Amino acid sequence: MLNKIKYILLLLMFGQIAYSQVFAEDAMLDYKRSSAYINNYHGPVKSAYYYYTYVIDPVPFAVSQSKTIQSYARHSIMLQNRKALGSGIYNEFDQEGRLKKHVISNLNGSYFGKSDFNYRTASTYIYNETDWAEKSKIKLKKRQIYPVNDYDILVKPNTEKPYDHGYGSDTLKYKYDYIIDQNGRILKEINYGRAALPFTETEYIYDNHNNVKQLNIRTKQKDPIPFFFLDTETGFCPDLHIAYEYDFKDRMSQVTYYGCKDTLAFEKYAYHPEKDYVKERTRYIKSSMRGVEHVTPTMIFYHNENGDIIEKKFVRSYPNQYLGASSIVLRESIYYKYEYDKYNNWVKCYIYMEGRPEESEPTAIAQRDLEYYDS
Repeated sequence: MLNKIKYILLLLMFGQIAYSQVFAEDAMLDYKRSSAYINNYHGPVKSAYYYYTYVIDPVPFAVSQSKTIQSYARHSIMLQNRKALGSGIYNEFDQEGRLKKHVISNLNGSYFGKSDFNYRTASTYIYNETDWAEKSKIKLKKRQIYPVNDYDILVKPNTEKPYDHGYGSDTLKYKYDYIIDQNGRILKEINYGRAALPFTETEYIYDNHNNVKQLNIRTKQKDPIPFFFLDTETGFCPDLHIAYEYDFKDRMSQVTYYGCKDTLAFEKYAYHPEKDYVKERTRYIKSSMRGVEHVTPTMIFYHNENGDIIEKKFVRSYPNQYLGASSIVLRESIYYKYEYDKYNNWVKCYIYMEGRPEESEPTAIAQRDLEYYDS
């Protein structure tokens, strides 16, 4: 029986056996291209800052033309497009590609214009280099493809986040341990969260091709906070798990969140027939705790070859369903066009909420200032 010892000892014990040709891909979370962090960056990015340079005024599809509603409507436009633009207005990475700093909003709480950051919405990440080096040796069969939701099967580093809560400074510490078998496969992830005792213990189940087919998630606390996955959350049902399916090329084709004898959420991935990228992503969330962008339970995201969203489609649950979102009335789809730099990172995004790009003017325009380590 495998003793519950920490992953470092197991790595030393099994050495090169754990990293055979079967497990050739890095298992460490890629912060620069992660659906969990809504980051999609290519090349040696050092920092990225996005902001709106234009939002239509007045908003013709606002529920009212009053000044108050118009103000809410402009803000709602910016909220509706966060999935396309990114998880925060500012991201900074170190030379290893690890997230160093993340800022959600500027001083006035919006995304419009370039101004000072609201540092109360900022997070700073500090890594343990020994922990990072050891975990970087862990491999998976599956390579990471953005925007596939593979965060939960990936290896997470231990991090510290210093912050100031207004009454003095403190540091949040996040810790993950891994148990590995003699074939190099992850058996369990033990997530301590911000506590001294484990928060969750996740069991990895594999198929005959050594792909992770299921994660069984169990709480280790008496009064746990809900478990978060795919923009929704739930309590710890006895059957809480994430299931993974694969296509004939061994690419992840569906991720399903299941608990309390019900499907809580899922994502399906359709790949380009000739090029190896996700061209269509269908997301379903049953929970009423969906984010502001998830107006209908089912949504479809269409991606281009760079991984960026070119259309976000709301799938009506019934004919003539009202598509309303905080002071605005939405059409069935929102469209996006981009200008790119030499690394295929977008530097300007044109957002169309009143029709296709060829038949309408932009509703809003966002710009992204990028800094690279090689320039």
